[in-house]
Amino acid sequence: MNRTSGFPRTALLTACLTTLAHSTLAQPATGSRRWVDSARVLIDAGTAAGRPEGLEPAIALLDRVLTIVPGDPVLLHYKGYAFYRQSNLMTGRAKEDEVKLVLDEASKALDESATKLAWPETHALQASVLGQMIGLSPGPITAMRLGPKSDQAMDRAITLGPTNPRVWLLRGIGSMFKPAFFGGGLDKAEQDIKKALALFPNDKPAPPAPDWGHAEAWAWLGQVYAKQDRIDDARAAYRKALEIEPGFGWVTNTLLPELERKKP
Repeated sequence: MNRTSGFPRTALLTACLTTLAHSTLAQPATGSRRWVDSARVLIDAGTAAGRPEGLEPAIALLDRVLTIVPGDPVLLHYKGYAFYRQSNLMTGRAKEDEVKLVLDEASKALDESATKLAWPETHALQASVLGQMIGLSPGPITAMRLGPKSDQAMDRAITLGPTNPRVWLLRGIGSMFKPAFFGGGLDKAEQDIKKALALFPNDKPAPPAPDWGHAEAWAWLGQVYAKQDRIDDARAAYRKALEIEPGFGWVTNTLLPELERKKP
């Protein structure tokens, strides 16, 4: 995941919106693509900040551009992705109904994007969002209603992108939280995340396609190891994440300290 430093998110948002207000709308569908880079910068910066409100500038920018180019599938994908990141940061900090509202927004944006754009990540993110919804309301009714939709979305993602590392990463993350009875478990998560890591070195997506996840995959593999009490393996995985992304705050501020507390 790319990170942004040295430029406040609010300043970037203001600059983007000011430019947008003065830009020509003669070819809005084509022109919208230039806003994807700005949105990605804001999403990365907001995620790196580690606070749910850090994603608000990205969402505001995307909403503003979507009023000019409604239904743009690339912008909708990144809107869904921004809400996905925000929901992750809200978990354990916000009320469940507040998280669900964010997940609903992510699901709507990703669904609309998927009808026009065959990006594997869109379907994989939708599978993850549905999985989070199940986790918020555990029980047989929710699982029966949303579980098949989540599985179908992930199957579609793998069909579209069998060598896409972000698809396998998201599948592995989902496996961590899915009971073994339903095809999940730590062993399955380890297998999927390792597959993602094997694919990342040759992953060269052309803009505006997604390009996040390499360091994150090592961080998630470290969590799998930590849950298995494989402390040395977890530490090595976290170090790999930091080699790829030296300023990875999630690893340095959260995961490594948690690992040290697990040491006997």
